[in-house]
Amino acid sequence: MEEKNNGSKKNKKKQDNFLLYVPRKKHLHWEEKKGIVFLIFYHNKPIERFARWLVKKPNTSDIELDSLGSRVWLSIDGERTVYEIGEELKKTFGEKCEPVYDRLIMFLRYLNRRGWISFDRGNQEVNTEEYIESTEGDMPEIK
Repeated sequence: MEEKNNGSKKNKKKQDNFLLYVPRKKHLHWEEKKGIVFLIFYHNKPIERFARWLVKKPNTSDIELDSLGSRVWLSIDGERTVYEIGEELKKTFGEKCEPVYDRLIMFLRYLNRRGWISFDRGNQEVNTEEYIESTEGDMPEIK
């Protein structure tokens, strides 16, 4: 008879590599002026209209991203991974953006919490070292 091992060995679930995630824009109202991105918000809900009337606020507001945030926003195309965006930032900003991945991940998680972007898991089956070697020098320029 076979004995079943009831949990003496913990099942180790492999953690996803966040660098392989692919961010996608959910917030579609934005514009770029001189390389700086402005996220535009319309206040059209009934409660927002009432509050606008009450305190004499405009029906739209915007958030201006800094140069680093703008470059990240423009890099989010639904195809690039977090790793590829980080490499593009290193090329563009050099030492100015270090530690690039810590800052990038924190900013992307903020955008996600606000509901302005979402993530696809990307191809988690790929070997990370092979992936990094295969993408070096291969990234298209951001317009």
